[in-house]
This record gives sequence, structure tokens and C-alpha cells, in this order.
Amino acid sequence: METFRIGLIPLTWRDGLDVLFLTLLLYVVLRWFYRVNLLGVSLALLGLLVLLKGLSLMGLVAVSFLVRQLLIWIGVILAVALAPDLRRLLYGVRFFSGLRFLRRDVLTEQQAEHLAEEIIEALQLLSKNGLGALIVLEGTDDLSVFAQTGDSLQMPVAARMFMMLFEKKSPLHDGAVIVRGDKIIAARCTLPLSERLDLPQNYGQRHRAAMGITEQTDALTLIVSEETGIISIAQRGEIRRIPFVELKKLLIRFYLR
Repeated sequence: METFRIGLIPLTWRDGLDVLFLTLLLYVVLRWFYRVNLLGVSLALLGLLVLLKGLSLMGLVAVSFLVRQLLIWIGVILAVALAPDLRRLLYGVRFFSGLRFLRRDVLTEQQAEHLAEEIIEALQLLSKNGLGALIVLEGTDDLSVFAQTGDSLQMPVAARMFMMLFEKKSPLHDGAVIVRGDKIIAARCTLPLSERLDLPQNYGQRHRAAMGITEQTDALTLIVSEETGIISIAQRGEIRRIPFVELKKLLIRFYLR
């Protein structure tokens, strides 16, 4: 059934939905290319596709063949360059991320309070002893893809364990420690760095990594600066400092959600 016309072209509500969904899809794809700093390349590819279509309509077979081969080679190069980001993107499609009880035990309020106290004690000891640290607490988003970049562990969440891992002489002190529930599951992990340009100059790699992982997942990240001993938290791509009393409440809520 015809809804309206643009000139001599009849349009229906299905055509409107088609254009709307295509626009949203194009926006999402271009925004993702922008986040990985390849917006210019993606626009060049889009231009080549339009050019290829025009050449095909004009019947220029030889030039169309050359442009098609160029597109294939650029696609292969992009696939290689974007392999880590594509892997994280595909791994991040979680249809059942809210059903966290399928992946781990649900903690009681008493257990959550105990874990919060152990983590806060660890932060205080690390700061007092001048040890830098980056601790990532897994939320509903699975962090296995990031845990695989480090060394697999199965250690209880305890202040002494964090002290042992982040001791300067420890072979595992570089990188991030990932915590799942009441277990430390990996150490020496590599995290994605935030690409924001508005960050303070005193933010080092730990702070950028803390922001990067919380920009991509719902994890809660704790940072201890090796230079200043300042303790910060990162969540939803933002870093802030809060008193230990508030931090304990935040950790308990995080574990019980």
C-alpha cells in the first residue's frame, strides 16, 4: 500500500523502516571505525564501493575489476589490523550476560562485605608500601578474553595475595589482576587503553588501561599509583577518588547486584 511519493517514486512505510534501519546500521559501523581511529579508511572504502557501483552501471568492466581487487586487498589488510578489536567485539556479544548465576556463585551480603574489606586492606597496604597496582573486578560482562592475555590463576581474594602479586620482585607485578567473584583468576593481563584526548597529563598507562576496560565493559577497576600512592577507582569510563567508607559500600553493591 502506497503511503506517500517523492516525485514519481511511490513509498510505503516498509521503505521508511528500511531506510531508518540502514541509517542506524551505517551510523553504528562508522562510529565503531571512529573509535578504533579508522574512520578515514572506512569512508574511503565506502567511496570505493560507490565508485564500483557507478563503474558497473557504466559498463566499464576492466576498471571495475581493478577497483574490486583493490577493495578485496584493503579488506584483508583491515581484517588483519583489526583482528584484536574484532575478537573483543565478537566476544562482547552477550545475550545472557545478565544471568550471572550461570557463570559463578551468587555471593551473600556477608561474603561481599568480607571481600570488600580484603580489597580495601590490600589497597591501603599497596599504597603504604609504594607499590603500583591495577585490579579489575569482573561485573556481568565476561572478562575471559582479557584474562587470556595474562597468566591464569585460582587464588582467593585476600590482601596478602594482592601484596604478593604486585611486589616489585614478583614476575606477575606488571599488568592488571582480574578478579571474578571471590577468586583472582589472572595476573599480568593486558587491557585496552583509553584513547580519550582530554585526560590529565599525569595519567599514566595504569589509569588509561583502567579507563579503557571500563569503557568497554561494566567492570570496576581499582588503581594504586606507584608514584603518589593515590588510590582511584574507574567505572563507566570515568576515574574518581572516594573515601574508604564510600568505597566499601560501592564494592558491596557491586558484588551483590
